[in-house]
Amino acid sequence: MTPITQGPLTERDLRQLLGLAGRLPLACTTSVRRRRLLVLGLASPGFLLVTTTPVHQVFGLLVLGLALFAAALLFRARTEPVFVRAEAAALWPPSSFREIHHA
Repeated sequence: MTPITQGPLTERDLRQLLGLAGRLPLACTTSVRRRRLLVLGLASPGFLLVTTTPVHQVFGLLVLGLALFAAALLFRARTEPVFVRAEAAALWPPSSFREIHHA
């Protein structure tokens, strides 16, 4: 598996990281595992709509489910490289959060 890192953070990447950090809970974005769980939580309504299409048989809900699922995957594809590069540059997670150790 190849790393996602593509060099140092640019100013645009740093702005994107700070924007995401302001909108998302810090506890959900501090580790790769938590970010994956966040994406699963975002994708689950769309997945549920797609898998229950035989029950509700409404084409609009199928399309909505596909759009929600695709939006969650696009969110992951756009944000994960920024978080990985920030972690490589020791900018993420914030130092105040790194000092808290859980058992």
